[in-house]
Amino acid sequence: MSLVRYMNFFFKNSLKQNFLVIRKLDDEKHGALMGTDSLGNKYYENTEERYGRHRWVLPAASVPKSDATQIPPGWNQWLHCVSDDIPVSDETGRIAVNHSWAIQDIVQNKTGTRGAYKVYSTTKPRIEPWSPSVTQR
Repeated sequence: MSLVRYMNFFFKNSLKQNFLVIRKLDDEKHGALMGTDSLGNKYYENTEERYGRHRWVLPAASVPKSDATQIPPGWNQWLHCVSDDIPVSDETGRIAVNHSWAIQDIVQNKTGTRGAYKVYSTTKPRIEPWSPSVTQR
């Protein structure tokens, strides 16, 4: 990132906003708030940025706990420019997705926890572990 771009965005935000953005994104950003989802993630857009960097999300979770699976499908579609329509939430806070195959509830990533998926082998092992036996002398 160039120093000119960094300073340009730094002076457009408040000090508090600069601290949050730099801490969560490791980059300086400035843009218009486009919406917030049910998890508290905030979505921004800056049309002056180049394509691909003009939309971003400021996660509500702390930095080590933020994960890409915490973005609802409608907002993920908007972030990746599949659709220019901003997702609208219904009264329950869920985004109205009209596809039968789309996941309605957000499932958290459980990698590294006790709830992680474990693969169990159903085939016989090809190699048997060696267990030495001691004979009497």
